[in-house]
Amino acid sequence: MADNLDDEWWEKQNNQVPDSGSESNDEDVEIEKADSKQNKRKITTTETDKDEDPPKKKKKKKRKRITEELKEGSSKRGSAEQLVQVIEKHFDGKLSAVEQDEMKLDTGHDFYGSSEEDHTPTSYFRSILPKWNKLLKTELKPGSPLVLVLCSSAIRAVELNRELKDFKTESCKCAKLFAKHFKLEEQQKFLEKRVCHLGIGTPNRILALLKLKALHPDVIKAIVLDFNWRDVKSKRIIDIPDVKGDLLNLMKDYLIPHINSSKCKIGIL
Repeated sequence: MADNLDDEWWEKQNNQVPDSGSESNDEDVEIEKADSKQNKRKITTTETDKDEDPPKKKKKKKRKRITEELKEGSSKRGSAEQLVQVIEKHFDGKLSAVEQDEMKLDTGHDFYGSSEEDHTPTSYFRSILPKWNKLLKTELKPGSPLVLVLCSSAIRAVELNRELKDFKTESCKCAKLFAKHFKLEEQQKFLEKRVCHLGIGTPNRILALLKLKALHPDVIKAIVLDFNWRDVKSKRIIDIPDVKGDLLNLMKDYLIPHINSSKCKIGIL
């Protein structure tokens, strides 16, 4: 029995079966279009990035050097209030409540008036010690000066001692209390035998002599701090760390207790 099939069955079958090759071609076309779009986006983004200016770096603010800051503040003269603030800040948290109370200085009662710009060392000393000639007649024990002058360096002490020549007069005996050219033992022997009306020197050496009991603060009438003089780097006595430390320890251990128990005052030169 023969199969009853239409002669054109294969043509109809071929027409009904989808061409797998045509579908893959369509997919490839779509993929190519997508890729071309992505490439265009990449190109556009790259061109845009090139056109944009790179972010500008922020300029760092030039920090002033300490010497520049000191020079700018050189016109401001030191005062009793400033010295009190320096003392309080330095010992804040380092002393007990009782010790802090003992360290307090009254800017009105414990200080002479600060020197003005038109004052010379001689005129300032005369203004705070108008009865100096009478004080020179006081009978003194060796190593017990009437006036103590504190400077930031030996060179400045020599210079200031020279500038005070007219104030001291010939009857005033002065003790140079600094390390330059003077050994501690030599100064100790000198003070144990000699009377001096005025002592001028650096905090470090004066502190050492007080500890050795070669120097006595008992009769000091005035403590003059060479506060406003500046060295070649525009630094004052409180701007030099080592000198400042010695000065404040000297104030704490010897000078402030003496001020609190006498009529002695501090002068700000």
